[in-house]
Amino acid sequence: MRTIIIDGSAFDGTPGFYDEVERKFTSGLTWRIGRNLDAFNDVLRGGFGVHEYGEPIAIRWLHAGKSRGDFGYGATVEHYKNVMEHCHPRNRAIVEKRLDSANNRTGQTLFDIIVEIINSNDNTGHDCTLELIE
Repeated sequence: MRTIIIDGSAFDGTPGFYDEVERKFTSGLTWRIGRNLDAFNDVLRGGFGVHEYGEPIAIRWLHAGKSRGDFGYGATVEHYKNVMEHCHPRNRAIVEKRLDSANNRTGQTLFDIIVEIINSNDNTGHDCTLELIE
């Protein structure tokens, strides 16, 4: 199984996270990945660079404790504000509810969401395992 290392000390926020994902998953490509969680899930499926479509991968997230802090409720609020700007009108109520939760410091943080995406193998098209190294 191929191992891909994400280094939380290499970034502080979402732009840097997507840059790290791009460096580690799509090395050598001449185009950039989307800067959203749907594009991140697509990259996990493979076929864009370092691993083949559907190839099982192990992800080791170094300095995960730092990333947990970087992607806490503040980053989660910013994430949902951005989603709100681009979401379909039918989804606004769901996003508003999640934004309210983040503002109230309840529910999942952005870090939790990213970890859930990596760990979810049901109907995602990817097969990943995750090791968080604090």
